[in-house]
Amino acid sequence: MGWTATSDVEEFWHATRHYLRTHRVPSTVVLSIVDTLRTSGPGGYSGPPELAWCDEGEGVSAVIVRTPPHRPVVSAMTTAAAARWAADRPAPDRLLGPPEAVAALASAWGVSTEVLVPERLHRLDVLRAPADPSPTRLAGDADRDLLWAWLEEFHHEATPDDPLPPRGPVDAAVDESRVVVAVTGGEPVAYASASPIVLGTARIGPVYTRPAHRRRGHGAAVTAALAALLADRGAEEIVLFTDLGNPTSNALYARLGFVGVVDVVDAALVPVARKNV
Repeated sequence: MGWTATSDVEEFWHATRHYLRTHRVPSTVVLSIVDTLRTSGPGGYSGPPELAWCDEGEGVSAVIVRTPPHRPVVSAMTTAAAARWAADRPAPDRLLGPPEAVAALASAWGVSTEVLVPERLHRLDVLRAPADPSPTRLAGDADRDLLWAWLEEFHHEATPDDPLPPRGPVDAAVDESRVVVAVTGGEPVAYASASPIVLGTARIGPVYTRPAHRRRGHGAAVTAALAALLADRGAEEIVLFTDLGNPTSNALYARLGFVGVVDVVDAALVPVARKNV
């Protein structure tokens, strides 16, 4: 009983597949990471992954996934499981996971937390497409450089503290027809991308509209078109994250039929002495 850690994605997948299927909506980020490791290998990361699961006697009850240089992604867990994990490892600089799990791990390490981004995971209930959406189409070869430039813009605007994502997944999303572009006047103005469907679940994101074209419904159009496409391809659960500090995007996705499921925090772990200065 307790935690088991490995760098072997197939060992992790075999041990946790039932847990991940049962918790496939809140495990969306873990599923994406595992799918990337299983299909593309660890080449997109700066070091071997750390993939761990906890069994407290009744089967897998929690998972932690770390792919350097990214922060660890943690699932919900008991305080006892958090204490067991922290006992053998130093505290990382950041964590992504449910607030209660992040707080339990921080407490076990004797550090404080500073929430960098409060997020909410939403799942699609019933799609309510915009009444008069912008024209959309699948992204093609001619869009690759533009999409990469847009991803860089999105990164600098929304996630500047994270490592810049590699270009490979952008090209893979285009190859697999997982990117929808909004077009106005013959010009691409917005896009939405989706993860591969894993265990019947797909995640939309990022969704990005160039600043000069915002508040005109383009983000709603590409999100709705991509959600419909994913459903047609067999996705049983379609999810996305929103920044709770952005009421505009939260309202937009609610209008489209997305319902909040669980809150997640991207949090820095701060030594108590520094926190008190």
